[in-house]
Amino acid sequence: MADSNQIKNIAIVGASGQVGSSVLKHLLKSPKGFKITVITRTDSQATFPSSVTVKKGTYDDAQFMEDAFKGQDAAIFALHFSAQAAQDGMLDAAAKAGVKWLIPNEYAGDGMNEAMMKAAPAFAPKLQSRKHIEELSKTYEGVKWIGVTTNPFFESFLVNSSKVFGINTAAHTATIYPDAGRFNTSTLDRIGLSVTRMLSLPITDSSNPRASLQHYANNFLYTSSYCVTQSELLQAIQKAKGESEADWTVTKDKTVKGSIEQSEAAMKEGNFQAGFALVGQVFRENMSPRCASANVRAVLYRYIGEGLGGNYEDKAQEDRKALGLEAEQDSFEAAVKRVLKV
Repeated sequence: MADSNQIKNIAIVGASGQVGSSVLKHLLKSPKGFKITVITRTDSQATFPSSVTVKKGTYDDAQFMEDAFKGQDAAIFALHFSAQAAQDGMLDAAAKAGVKWLIPNEYAGDGMNEAMMKAAPAFAPKLQSRKHIEELSKTYEGVKWIGVTTNPFFESFLVNSSKVFGINTAAHTATIYPDAGRFNTSTLDRIGLSVTRMLSLPITDSSNPRASLQHYANNFLYTSSYCVTQSELLQAIQKAKGESEADWTVTKDKTVKGSIEQSEAAMKEGNFQAGFALVGQVFRENMSPRCASANVRAVLYRYIGEGLGGNYEDKAQEDRKALGLEAEQDSFEAAVKRVLKV
């Protein structure tokens, strides 16, 4: 007999991507015995284990999406930038199909930090999607969202695109901001494990409401592997590569506050290209230069600036406790070395 106080059927849109593949891996490993449906494009070449139900179609085909979502308790969206615009239509289809738990494309900064959300244009679509789900709940009773806060992905952004964070490994130069502080970063594996542990919680638990899925209804899950500074990242890279401070040119003549002011002034003048040299190749591949410059710089400064929202370690600790998660096995330095493959 099915447990009515437990999530069982889960659909994933974007299961072959960075986040989606990690979530899928951990859901399949879970002792909860989740039944997984992957929804993907007709022309997708991705392959999945035989235990996974795969439904192929077109994301903007409302009837296909509604049929694909039928019978699902939860729907996880882990979409590529290019598919982000189609999300609201898919949310509509999921709600209409009876899905109650919607995990939209977040995987970024703290969505509960209003100042950060307003300051960084990249967050606007994420906020809009959450509001869209809240509007859907007026028509479809019981529909709610869960946001997943990750800050920059540890592997692909923080380490392999460290130039975005002021550390240019190729040129051996670094800009360390004196008014920068600690900020959280999540490995892809930790994101997938955290989402799985959350969905494994009982929907309600009167004895321990904090360790229930209901706690996360219209709320955020805070994932984190490490809470670090720019300087700690630079030192870890230097140690992993067997280099010393003498091998690098480090400047500390810029501030986060001043950089924000310059960026905002440039954008007001219509210069959306200002500072685009700071944007890593990973962003150039996925966003137009104009969009990338305005969005990435705004997000970057809020991540690393002291008191600007990038440090949510207290919230992450609460979630680790509720989900029974231990600290990462690798030290920060060991993890950096592993990613750099040196």
